Amino acid sequence: MVRVFITGSSDGIGLAAAKSLIERGHKVTLHARNADRAKQTREAVPNAEGILIGDLTSISETKKLAEDANKTGTFDAIIQNAGIGYGGTSTREMTPDGISAVFACNTLAPYILTCLMNKPKSRILFMSSDSHYGGDESLKDCTTSSSYGNSKLHDTMLANAFARRWSDVQSVSMHPGWVRTKMGGSAPGTTDKPAKVLTEWAAGEGFAAKLKSGAFFTTSGEDSAHPGAGKVDKQEELLKICSDLSGVPVPGND
Repeated sequence: MVRVFITGSSDGIGLAAAKSLIERGHKVTLHARNADRAKQTREAVPNAEGILIGDLTSISETKKLAEDANKTGTFDAIIQNAGIGYGGTSTREMTPDGISAVFACNTLAPYILTCLMNKPKSRILFMSSDSHYGGDESLKDCTTSSSYGNSKLHDTMLANAFARRWSDVQSVSMHPGWVRTKMGGSAPGTTDKPAKVLTEWAAGEGFAAKLKSGAFFTTSGEDSAHPGAGKVDKQEELLKICSDLSGVPVPGND
């Protein structure tokens, strides 16, 4: 039995993975953006260990979410799954913190949570996308960009950055496939396959759990990431951008 925390787990892939993990006897703490979503999620997954609330487009709420998560203890695995994109109204918004909502939720929030939460015992996953291949590795104007592809490249960079820092934790990124969710719209795939892969990975089983830290993979196996994701200088630049914006320092190497 493992303890798992999944951001963005009130619907879509996160919710499907949570249900799958719980069905197999694991303890899962869910995350919802607000109280209404949390209530709906509790009804959908009554056996969850808990549900934490926080709007990940807000720096202060993301910090509070990390604090609340730490009060529950240390997780074996963390899935940084929450994300927004693909042209919705929220994706074009600037937050009160002066950054794009896409960068805030998809890039800065997983950085803040990873830095402030208790380091997971075994593994952490940053949800990326094949859209990351079109991302801009220069990081120019990245905090005000509403590009989904840029933010998913950032997630792969973050996975690599923490893989370098934490020798005792597997840090990876994943493309779950184009699946039918609120974000994916009328995509041909379902959440079943990515949920199965995530369930196995979180439990330390399946092919993904055996990959080298820093790996990028799909539901079919390991794959090559955008070349920029592996550049240490760009990873460090992104970490500094996130640190300066949030006031949350980058953890040192262990």
